[in-house]
Amino acid sequence: MKRCDLHIHTIPTISDKYFTYSEDVLVDYVTQTKLDVIAITNHNLFDKEQFIEIKASLPDIVVLPGIEVNLENGHILVIANNDDDSLEEFNEKCSKITPLINEKEDVISYEKFVEIFDDLKKYLLIPHYEKKPKLKNEVINKLGKNVIAGEVSSVKKFIYMKKGNLEITPVYFSDFRIEEGVEPNKYPVSHTFIDISDININSLKLSLADKTKVSLTKEDGIELFQIFPNGQKLSTGLNIIFGKRSTGKTYNLDAIDQSFQGRAKYIKQFELLSAPRKDSAQFEEGLKEKLESDAEGYLKEFREVIADILNTSSSTEDEKNIENYLDAVMSSAQETRNNDVFSNSKLFNETYFNLHINNDIEKLISAIQVILESARYKTIIDRHLQESSLRSLLKELIEQYRKEKATHLYYEQVNYILQLVKDSLQLKSAVIQIPTIDLYHYFINKKKREKFKEVATGIKKNKIITTDKIGKFEICVSTRPFKNATDLKTVVSTQVSLVSAFTKYDDPIQYWDELKMTGIETDRLYKLFIAINYDVMNLSGLNVSGGERSEFNFLQKIKDANHFDILIIDEPESSFDNIFLKEEVNKVIKEIAEKMPVIISTHNSTIGGSIKPDYILYTEKKIDETGKPVFRLYSGKPTEKFL
Repeated sequence: MKRCDLHIHTIPTISDKYFTYSEDVLVDYVTQTKLDVIAITNHNLFDKEQFIEIKASLPDIVVLPGIEVNLENGHILVIANNDDDSLEEFNEKCSKITPLINEKEDVISYEKFVEIFDDLKKYLLIPHYEKKPKLKNEVINKLGKNVIAGEVSSVKKFIYMKKGNLEITPVYFSDFRIEEGVEPNKYPVSHTFIDISDININSLKLSLADKTKVSLTKEDGIELFQIFPNGQKLSTGLNIIFGKRSTGKTYNLDAIDQSFQGRAKYIKQFELLSAPRKDSAQFEEGLKEKLESDAEGYLKEFREVIADILNTSSSTEDEKNIENYLDAVMSSAQETRNNDVFSNSKLFNETYFNLHINNDIEKLISAIQVILESARYKTIIDRHLQESSLRSLLKELIEQYRKEKATHLYYEQVNYILQLVKDSLQLKSAVIQIPTIDLYHYFINKKKREKFKEVATGIKKNKIITTDKIGKFEICVSTRPFKNATDLKTVVSTQVSLVSAFTKYDDPIQYWDELKMTGIETDRLYKLFIAINYDVMNLSGLNVSGGERSEFNFLQKIKDANHFDILIIDEPESSFDNIFLKEEVNKVIKEIAEKMPVIISTHNSTIGGSIKPDYILYTEKKIDETGKPVFRLYSGKPTEKFL
């Protein structure tokens, strides 16, 4: 098994923050971490002279030339053989990449990438796969069999890819900037072990084509991975760290947290006890923040109704327009004798073309495009709809859309010319023109207001939106009508009076008119029609007590760990009783440990044993001959006799 780090930076570019390269740090890094193979992969740049110097300074390992290219909107490593001929050719090709990247946002197209590197089979191509900036799947698919491995950003993602059905093999590298002054205890240990003997591009590609030939440690394969530069390992599953108080458990947990650089979910000792028990309002506010997306999803369509009615004239405005129109018609009929040559013109009181935009055809075109482009469900679609028929329908709809669009543009132009003529005639005539009125929109607006009233009344009903179970708790998001003006104020951040508005709450149209006059932001008005409750119930169906809030928060934090790369829990028994831990928490933790590393510290060996860990660590404090404390860490599998 060869320890490999094929992603190392030695020159700062516009894609990096500035750093000063140190050859001494590189040599020490390779030595301390016992690397067998490295690749120098600077962003969009290959420095042949520096590479030759690095290769000479590391005669005992294999050093490969490489480059990290901004391909489309992702990154890809291109690595070549290090013999003289290959090096010269690779240098020539990379020199064509560098001038194309002048800004951090600049990228190279797939076509240009293929044009420059030509025969891609000569190189080891490793895209960012589960790592930002991720290379899009469509680009990876174009590269085809030239891509056999994908870089990941965490142990969790390495495990997921290796266990999954993906053909691409995961690799985990440091992405290390070799910077002057970096201490050995800060060296990364993100390396991949590859089962390989002779090292060249072809042999690497053959090995990486087989997932069983890659692992995170030399001896133990995927079960363990290195966490500290001193060689300390953790299981990719569940780890327990034992030890008496003040023996370094928290110190080691803090160090593990720091090594994950913000990607660890760290539940610290006692952090769940104070605020939730003392302040139920804070608990409810935190719950609301987590569940608000469920409510927003439920209110999405009503929010669109509100946005539409906001752009619809009121009934008072529409009735006033009708009244003005009728008065003008009557006046025009009575004053026919006063008409002049201008008012007698046919265009003087001519009506405009109605410009009613029909979006249905655009929706149809988009829907058919979605069906045609769906790769995931293509087999099912093909059983019911022929692709040729869909394409024919799409073509005909597009042609119809163009015709309707052209007609619309013609009418717009005619209306514009008509307006110019009518304005000119009005300037020369003493007779007042009959105002233009769109009766179609009058009746549409009237129908919109009726529907709005119906929807706004219907949404006030008590209803459960979502329920979810976490351990013994049930989370419920539900709706109810507002009770009073004070109740309304809970969803408004500004200091406004809502007493007058609430008196009209039972009549949506009048209530809406009152709300618009309060000065509240229009994008928040939809929240003032229905109240949202966020409740957590226990097994008895009652709202949780102070102590139960802590238990619920703990389970919620554990569940949130799915969004991180490791879960760290420091002495949970300090906050809860053993029964809760054993019955509620252990099951959830074991499930999470199947997908990502978990480490729990405890000084209670009963808890540690009941959860059946995959790996254990034991901390010990001794006093040396000088009287100073010495902290020791022992580790091993639970089945081993000695740690």
